[in-house]
Amino acid sequence: MEQKQTAKTKRLVFEAAVTVPGLILWLLALVFLSANYSLRDLIIFLALVPLVVTASVFPNVFPLPTGLFTQEKVTFTPSDSIVLLVACWYGPAPAIFIAGVEGFISSRRAVRRLSSNIFSFGMMSLVGGASSMALGAVLRYGFSETGTVQQHSFPAVGVALLVANVVHIVVNTGLVSKFFALRQGDTTLRLWRQNFLWAAPNFLPTSAVASVLYITLQYNALLTFVIGAPILVGLYLGHRQYRNSVQARINAIEQAQQERIAMMEKAHRETIEALAVAINAKDEVTHEHVLRVQIYAAGVARLLGCTAEEIEALRAGALLHDVGKIAVPDYILNKPGKLTAAEFDKMKLHTVVGAQILNRVEFPYPVAPVVRHHHERWDGKGYPDGLQGEAIPLTARILSVVDCFDAVREDRQYRKAMTREEAINFIMQGSGSMYDPRVVGTFITHLPEFEAEIVAHRDVPAPTFGIEQIEQLSEAALRVAPAAGLAETVTAERVAERKLSAPQQATLATLAQVLHEAPTLDELVAAFLTNLKAIVPYETCAVARDVSAAGNYIVTHAAGEHGALLLGRKIVPGEGVTGWTLVNRKSFFNADPKLDLPTALAEHFASYRTLAACPLMQADELQSVVTLYAVSLTEYTPEQQMLLEESMRLFASALAAQPTDAPLLTSATGASAPTQTQIIYRHPTAGLTGVVAESDLAH
Repeated sequence: MEQKQTAKTKRLVFEAAVTVPGLILWLLALVFLSANYSLRDLIIFLALVPLVVTASVFPNVFPLPTGLFTQEKVTFTPSDSIVLLVACWYGPAPAIFIAGVEGFISSRRAVRRLSSNIFSFGMMSLVGGASSMALGAVLRYGFSETGTVQQHSFPAVGVALLVANVVHIVVNTGLVSKFFALRQGDTTLRLWRQNFLWAAPNFLPTSAVASVLYITLQYNALLTFVIGAPILVGLYLGHRQYRNSVQARINAIEQAQQERIAMMEKAHRETIEALAVAINAKDEVTHEHVLRVQIYAAGVARLLGCTAEEIEALRAGALLHDVGKIAVPDYILNKPGKLTAAEFDKMKLHTVVGAQILNRVEFPYPVAPVVRHHHERWDGKGYPDGLQGEAIPLTARILSVVDCFDAVREDRQYRKAMTREEAINFIMQGSGSMYDPRVVGTFITHLPEFEAEIVAHRDVPAPTFGIEQIEQLSEAALRVAPAAGLAETVTAERVAERKLSAPQQATLATLAQVLHEAPTLDELVAAFLTNLKAIVPYETCAVARDVSAAGNYIVTHAAGEHGALLLGRKIVPGEGVTGWTLVNRKSFFNADPKLDLPTALAEHFASYRTLAACPLMQADELQSVVTLYAVSLTEYTPEQQMLLEESMRLFASALAAQPTDAPLLTSATGASAPTQTQIIYRHPTAGLTGVVAESDLAH
């Protein structure tokens, strides 16, 4: 801002330094004319003024080649020939007077700005004075001709007019180049070379035309008009033809620039969509969420006076702010519970990584600051840089508010969605600590307007931003093993390597014996669930199996309170704690049970405090997931976690020993062996293959 103010000051000083002396010189010339010229000379001289005015009314306006994006222009008129003729015939004073008038009129025709017109008036007065003095110097010192105008020889006039023309060109284009250099922040010499060196051939015929007019004027004014008018018209048409060729060249340059800009915009758009695909591969994002956040962010930004570039940066940031999550492990992103300190530190890095990625792309708007700082807090307790208050970029402050508002209204692995009112209260509670109070106030005040805009977009196909379903691996690809071989699987035979107490070993040994004595699959499951409760406490337990060998997992067996409600519930891989365990094939402990259940079921488990989910593996293949829900426990201890995993290995070993034609109980629910002490609920399709079953209780 300070540099711009300094440049503006320099430009104004230069304009004054040219305009004021030019006006003074013109006034002195007017006084000199009135005092030193006869009436006859004044009448002849004034007869040329209408011709100058007529020529000035029809200027050829040339856009500068370097002014493609600034619309800088200069004007050419044939009247420069008349100025030189007057300087040669009548002297400097009349030439200065005519030059000033010509400068003002031609400028007025090109630009309707009085300051520019007066500047041109003063500048052309100085140019006329400089060329007149150069002409007089050549005549006096080059040819020793100091007599009246009729006594000048033609060679002296021709050479003097040529020199005066060159001085006219240099002073004129030099002052204009300096003016544009100060306006554009460039050097005078470079602008002169780029914009006016090519124009020199157009100025050179001016002296030849003035020489011809000088000869004709020695005979009479009528001959000067008869011969001079066609020459001046021809000079004008020549200037116009040259102007058209320059304009065509500039148009070609502009078209090439526009094509280049279009290609850059296309490249930026494709880059954004490619990054969006990368984000979706790590952290599932819906384009509806992106569109809503863009509408919120752009609306708040406009109300807070952000520039067009900042608004575009926010639109891109709404899509790309989590691109750094490609550096965060999947198990952290999809973890359906609280993160450890180490895991959260890895999560924090996504802001830095995202900014590093986007800094390598030459976006025409500042996206990287939005991405780096969208997790900063107003009170300075955010990350990655701990910025506070106004030090946080405004675009990042806006995105943090609107993105949080929309995100908390969607289900996540670690929490359930909030209602609109809950989300508003959440944002308001964070005002002044997490969020900029001004941003929060603006957003909440205008929220109905933004929501109306979102509703208006529902009937319009929303952009996908490149967010698509991830292509799945083929069966052939799934069968490919790594070059170094597969890691060894921990089997039931390695249970003894665990550090178990004698009572624990005895309990597990009893469980193993009971499981291997079960004659049927249902009795095996019932025996496992009943005996497991004495080893690892729970109030409700569910077994999810793939009943069709095609990834269709449903709860086939359940035990304990509300067990019947869980039967037939379809488990979607990746959703909830059980779904996370299916995808990652790792145990998960101590999450809120409501995170694992749909809303219709969660209300029945309101009093439950923790859960544990453990995969059942056989020969590197996932067979099922057992999920325990507890009311009496606040969390499963490391010892209980170890006992559950050891019990699952014994369960897997017993399942592997079951014959493929083991008989099944036929009752739909409540089937159990007579020796069991609790009811084990069984889905009708338990143990069957090729059947996809769902229960109404799952919805």
